[in-house]
Amino acid sequence: MYSVEQVAKLLELHPKTVRRFIREGRVKARKIGREWRISQSELAAYTHAELVVPTGAPPSEVPLAERVHVSAVIEVEEGGSEEVSRISNSLIAMLNCKDPAWGAARYDLIYHPEVRKARFVLYGTSPFLRNVLELVEVAIQQGRGA
Repeated sequence: MYSVEQVAKLLELHPKTVRRFIREGRVKARKIGREWRISQSELAAYTHAELVVPTGAPPSEVPLAERVHVSAVIEVEEGGSEEVSRISNSLIAMLNCKDPAWGAARYDLIYHPEVRKARFVLYGTSPFLRNVLELVEVAIQQGRGA
């Protein structure tokens, strides 16, 4: 059995927050004397609650493939503006002509001219990003003269 202070330390919370969670029923605890005590199993149930589907909750009717989105960051060091523009234009072209089955996707460009570094932040479905990363790999290989 853990005290409120021990749980607060384990979860990196303030003891008042743990007591509020107990009052709200988010953490199940027992009062022993004047102190609240939380069992190891109740603490485990609370800390893993975000991974558990509530009992009686209907499963999502949207297929998992449509609910999963991934992101990637492509960073180009010492990238001149012409090189960054070429990569950016390639990504825009890929977004404009992508397969509709790949779902929604986007990319953002962050360019730091003072250090000549560009970051391309990509977001979308795994098929989209897989194809973008394959395109990047081809560009890298061509740049090596392979």
